[in-house]
Parts: sequence; structure tokens; C-alpha cells
Amino acid sequence: AYGGLGNAYQSQGDYGKSIKYHEKGLKIAIEIRNRAGEGVAIGNLGNAYNSLGDYQKAIQHHKKDLKIKKEIGDRAGEGRAYVNLGNAYQSLGDYREAIEYHEKGLKIAKEIGNRAGEEITFGNLGNAYRSLRDFQKAVEYHERKLKIATELGEVAGEAYTRLGNAYQSLGYYRKAIEYHEKDLKIKKEI
Repeated sequence: AYGGLGNAYQSQGDYGKSIKYHEKGLKIAIEIRNRAGEGVAIGNLGNAYNSLGDYQKAIQHHKKDLKIKKEIGDRAGEGRAYVNLGNAYQSLGDYREAIEYHEKGLKIAKEIGNRAGEEITFGNLGNAYRSLRDFQKAVEYHERKLKIATELGEVAGEAYTRLGNAYQSLGYYRKAIEYHEKDLKIKKEI
């Protein structure tokens, strides 16, 4: 329950309350020796600190979460921890480190058949490569994200925006406009 409250407050942008509730959940998980719950609470704290802009604290928490996920054999959780670490390093501007963690998370998502995890990670990799100004790789990863989003029946507006931005950076303005128009159409529909 505390974790749910922490996530809700994070979604509202109230990171102080989010952290408070995640810490309460963590305390209980430790008291009852629930290692899985402990890992979840620590990972949620890492996400809250990342949103708050305290990337070093976020990284510390995600590394603790990763250690727990490995200890208890939670492969899906391990994959999420790698992706969360990638996001924190990306927020720091350390794109090479972010890519390493995202690739580890992607490998696990593929191994366990987590298509939604693959989709998210392809988008993160595309963003990292765009930040490194490797626009061709950014396009490649965003196209993979779009393909999976379409397969999963998700609204693909975000993927279209990212592809439009990457093509624009490559100087393919007609292609960029095409993707931005698709994104606009989806946003008007929803």
C-alpha cells in the first residue's frame, strides 16, 4: 500500500511524499524479511530520486535493487533494474554507461519474452544514441520500438515523435514531417 501511494505521489510530481511512502514500505519489507518487497521499494526510491534530479542517489538505489534482484533470481526485476540504471545514467548525461545498462536490460527482456520491456528499452537506446548524435542508430532503435508498439496494439505517438526527431537530425525533413504528422493525428484522436 505504501508503494502504491509512493508511486501515485511520484506521478503527481510530489517526490518528497513519494520518497516518504517508499521509505515506509521499505522499512516494513526489511522488518518482515521480504527481500522481493525490499527490492521493489528500493527501486521505487531510485525512480523517485531520479525524478527529483538526484541522480547519484538514484544510481545507488538502483544498484542495491539490482543486487537484490540477482540474489533472489528475479530476472524480470533484474532487467527493470538495468533499465532504471540506464535511465539514471542517461539523466546524468553519461550516454555510454546508459547504453551499457539498457543493453543488459534488453538482453534479459528478450530472454524472458518481455516484449513491452523490449519496446521501452529500444526507445531508451534510441534516445541515448540521439544524444550521442548517432542519428542513424537512433532511427534504428526507434523503428524497433515502433514495430513492437504496433504489434502490442499500443498508441505509437511517442515512437513517431522520436523517429521524426531522429530523421530531422539526419536532415531527412520530409520523413521527419511524415512521422510528426502521424504523431499529431494520434494525439488529436486521443
